[in-house]
This record gives sequence, C-alpha cells and structure tokens, in this order.
Amino acid sequence: MFKSIFGWIIPLLFLTVTADAQTSTSSPYSIFGLGELKSGGFTQHLGAGGTSVAYRDRNNFSFSNPASYSKIKFTVYNAGANLTNGKITDQVSESKVNSGNFSHFAMAFPLNTSKPMGVSFGVNQYSDVGYEIKNTVSSDTPSYFNLYKGNGGINRFYLGYAFDVLRNLSIGANLNMNFGNIQSRKYRVYSNTDKVYSFSDETFFAYSGVDYDLGVQYSIQNSSKSQGSLDHVIGAVMHGGSSLYGDGYRYAETFYGSSFSRGNIVPIDTLIFQDNKIDTAYKPVSFAIGYTIAKDKKWALSMETEQILFSGVKNNVNGSRYNDNVRYSAGFWIVPSPNFGDRRAFFKQVRYSIGLRHENLYYNFNDQSFKEFGISFGLGLPVIKSVRLEEEKVPVVSRVNLSAEYIKRGSSNNDFIQEDYFKIGIGLNLNDKWFTKRKYR
Repeated sequence: MFKSIFGWIIPLLFLTVTADAQTSTSSPYSIFGLGELKSGGFTQHLGAGGTSVAYRDRNNFSFSNPASYSKIKFTVYNAGANLTNGKITDQVSESKVNSGNFSHFAMAFPLNTSKPMGVSFGVNQYSDVGYEIKNTVSSDTPSYFNLYKGNGGINRFYLGYAFDVLRNLSIGANLNMNFGNIQSRKYRVYSNTDKVYSFSDETFFAYSGVDYDLGVQYSIQNSSKSQGSLDHVIGAVMHGGSSLYGDGYRYAETFYGSSFSRGNIVPIDTLIFQDNKIDTAYKPVSFAIGYTIAKDKKWALSMETEQILFSGVKNNVNGSRYNDNVRYSAGFWIVPSPNFGDRRAFFKQVRYSIGLRHENLYYNFNDQSFKEFGISFGLGLPVIKSVRLEEEKVPVVSRVNLSAEYIKRGSSNNDFIQEDYFKIGIGLNLNDKWFTKRKYR
C-alpha cells in the first residue's frame, strides 16, 4: 500500500510544482500591497485551520515558530504544493479561475548536544500576486476599456536555530532572506477604432531584503492513570519588519487597439522608458500567539491569533493606509489508533483534521474593509519504518498530507468582488534518523 501511495502522490506533487512557477493566485485583491498573504504552515497545518504557532512534535516542526525545532528527534523533510479552483463574482458577471504552485520546501534536524537543539532551513512563499481586472467605459465616445494585470510575489529563504533554555521552555530564531519580483501592467484599449491610440504602462521591480523571526514555546505535561498524558503548549512569535528594496524599469507605449483583442499588439510609439528605477516596499511587523492541548499522539486541539501591522503602510493604489491583517484560527486532529507497531491498522493510523479560520484582511479601498472565511479538512497518510534510537528500535512515522479548504473572500456588494474557491494541498513529511553513531561490541 505504501509503495502505491508514493507511486501516484510524488509524480502529482512535482507536476503541480512545474505547472505554474509564477503564481498560485488569481485574486483581484492581490493588486494591493505585496499581494495575497500566504500561510506560514505546512500542508498538515492547512488541514487544521492553519494553526502552527504552538505546534510541537518530535516528527515535525513549523517554520512559523522557530522554537519548534528543538523538539524534533529525527531529520525531517517537508515539501508541498497547492491547487486552487473557484469563481469570482461581481454584481453583473461570474468567471472561473484556477491556479497552482509550489508552496514550500524545508528541512530540520536535531543536534547531538546535552541540551535539545535543532536547525532548520527552507524556502516558502510570503505573498503572491496574480490578477486580471477589466473595466469597460461605454459612456464616452469612443468607448474603451481599462485592463489591469499583475503577477509575481515575495518568497523567503530562511535559516533557523532553536534550543531549550529550560526543560519546558524553548526559544528559536529565523534569519529570512526575502526575494521576488512584482510586475504590473495597465492598459487603456480603444478596441473599436484606431483613430484614437490605445496605450499601456508597465512596471517591474525585483525586490530583496532581510528580516528575522523570534519564537518561544512553553510546554507542560500532566499525567494521570485515568486520563493518560495531556500536553499543553503555549507558543508566541514575532516576525520582524523589513524594507524590500526593488530595482526595475517602467515602460509605456501606444498601440492599435483593434488588434489587441486578437492577441496581437502592434506598437506605434514609445512613451516612457526608464531603466534602473528604484522602489521600496514594506513588509510589516507581525505577532502571533497560540495554544495547543494534546493527548499523547492520539489527538490535539489548537487555537491561535495573528496580527500583521499593515496600518503603518501606505496604499500606493489610492494613497490611503491599509488595515491591520488580523487572523483567528482553530484546528483539531485525531489519530484513532496511534499504535504504529501494528502494520494492519492503516486507516486507524491516518491523522484526520478539521479547522476554521476567520481573517480581517489588510486591504483598504475607499474605507471599505474585506474579510475572509475558511473551513478546512486534512488527511495524513502514514508511512512507517523502524530505526534504532538509543539502544531501542522505535517506529518513525512519515506522512503524505492532503488538505482541502473552502475559502470565501470579499463581497460582491458596493461594486466589489466576491471570491469562492477550493484550495487543495499536497505535501510530504518524511522522517529518518541521520548521523547515527555506530556502536560495536
């Protein structure tokens, strides 16, 4: 069974990664700021509402809170991709959208020291830009339409370290190197005549910058004969702000609008060409706090909230300020029978998860605020092997993680846009014991 799982899931994962290397969103709201913000967790966290700040496990970790690295006992590899499919609705029309992209790659491994320590590195998305907005103006003569297109986003490469200060207290830090590019194009097209020239205006910036994350986790274990072992984890993290410095260009030209609808732009004249342009975008400070209660390896309930301080950032679209991005999440997972020594109880060893998420988005247009709601489900299919750990042979559990989330964003009222779509996540969580010292008798 395990070979058959990997036989179809790994090719599907890599096909997804290569399907669209530029963007994983088709949201018109990604025109604002740095675009659509991405979750800081892995696929298994997405299946539980995105909760990951107070996540602490010896088989896995979360780069959203670097304090989690000190708990791992094995070398852990994580990779994932997302597929989205849905619809965008305004007051007069409805359109289908779909996209897909690689979402993260990360590794972590413990250090063989007197105190628990861990190191991690990887690449993940911070934001995504991908939109196409068309506005037709028929009241003027000749009529025309405005078209806005954008793509790109910001990615992060991180290097993290964590250690236990005390027996139940862990702290950690990430150094993040942000990089990426954002391209935006504005068109005014007179498609019914060539007597009035159509024109376009394009900007492109490649951004880079450095910031950091500081995280802490405090855990308490209560054991009793009647209830078994209950673990309580409180986690908190601060994501530092950063100035992202961009280098790029601006290019504007006129063209014949009649050929535009046929996909053939016939240029007439260059209006603007500015090379080596400089721009600065701002990635604000954010804070998150979470709590998890778990019973052995059988179930866990997590709750967390996060606030990203976008209110101090200027909106370049209309000159106003953004709102703070505030998220509330809750998630629950259960493994019916975590006896991983029994190879026959496969479906009882699957991790089943469910989650809820509510978000007040940072977008602000004409003092209108926008919200997002998500409900998610997840499956963690186990792949079990045995390794020798401190003179004892123990099962090491890897998982193929699948998640599905329904997301509703915005509203079609007041000439705005509502998005309804499903996001499918595919991820691998692989565990193994590296750097084992051989003992001879």
